Amino acid sequence: MLREDLRTLWTEPRPPDAPARVWRDWALLAAGLGGVVLEAALRENVVWRPVAVVFAVWVCLLLLWRRTRPLATVTLAFGSTMLLQVASFVTAPREPVGLDTGAVVLVLVYALSRWGSGREIVLGGAVTVAVGALCVVMDGTPVVEKVVGLVFLLLPGVVGTAVRFWVTARERQVEQVRSREREQLARELHDTVAHHVSAMVITAQAGRVLAGTDPSAAVQALEGVEEEGARTLEEMRAMVAALRDRGVGAELAPPAGVADLERLVRTPGGRIRADLGLDGELARCPRPWTRPSTGSCRSR
Repeated sequence: MLREDLRTLWTEPRPPDAPARVWRDWALLAAGLGGVVLEAALRENVVWRPVAVVFAVWVCLLLLWRRTRPLATVTLAFGSTMLLQVASFVTAPREPVGLDTGAVVLVLVYALSRWGSGREIVLGGAVTVAVGALCVVMDGTPVVEKVVGLVFLLLPGVVGTAVRFWVTARERQVEQVRSREREQLARELHDTVAHHVSAMVITAQAGRVLAGTDPSAAVQALEGVEEEGARTLEEMRAMVAALRDRGVGAELAPPAGVADLERLVRTPGGRIRADLGLDGELARCPRPWTRPSTGSCRSR
């Protein structure tokens, strides 16, 4: 069971439609850089001030790629943190190297679990835990503070995972509602079309019976079939427009008219050869669902 869960986590894809950059990213970057400037200018006990400022600016810039490159940003940020910790341990400074503004690295931990794939989460989580454990071991604070610091480091990842699962569940629920609505509309479309087609078949049968004895009644029957077909097309197009997902696929094309006959005749792949000749102005020809009023269009 555990092996299946790990395999599922490893193959988990990235969430779709992750925004590259939005206005919040630039606001966060501006706030981070402003904090770096203020802390570097006002704080007195800063060890290796130039190095600490460069590291803080580096981490702030990595925030811009936290959604599109979550694993790379976490690896670069925590790799730099590890180098600072090693340098601090070797030179034995009085205080840790770095600015408090470097805490924005926690945003990268959140983005890793929120926007990364399963493979990226596993690898980035391993880097985060390894660097965090190294910092805890090399730090001289009490054990309780070390444990609290490690939990505080991993907390954004837990929050990101919770937000990711909540958004996924919400999208799945919305998709289920849409699916039920489409099924209901499909049933209504089937009932509507079946009703109109049945009426057209009955009217056509009646016209065939009356064609030999009463031609005028047969013409009226054909006109009824035409009107019924026009209503069927209108209702079907309305329901198809409601059924179709607006975010996927091409837009609905206008219905074909007499002007499209030449294109339809020349469609490749047909087994029947047809010769078409058109006379008159095709633009004046009415649509299939309307009855002609004036003018005429002839084809042979």
